[in-house]
Amino acid sequence: MRWEEIKPGQSVRICDNHDSGFGGRCGRVVAIGTFIGISERIGALIDIHEPLLVIIEPEALDEINFEPLPPGWAEFDI
Repeated sequence: MRWEEIKPGQSVRICDNHDSGFGGRCGRVVAIGTFIGISERIGALIDIHEPLLVIIEPEALDEINFEPLPPGWAEFDI
């Protein structure tokens, strides 16, 4: 993906061959930009539904589209 394509709340998948150890996991974008206090953007902050957030560069992300839930169903994290 490119920086311009990433939006907070978007569902993404980390590429299988990513060297962070989180390859193949899906999650949601929490924030985009700089997280270390430097002037260059370093990645997107991703919630992978674990007790941690990971910073992944845009090139290692793929957008995923989930099928909408049927009427009467809702999605939530436990």
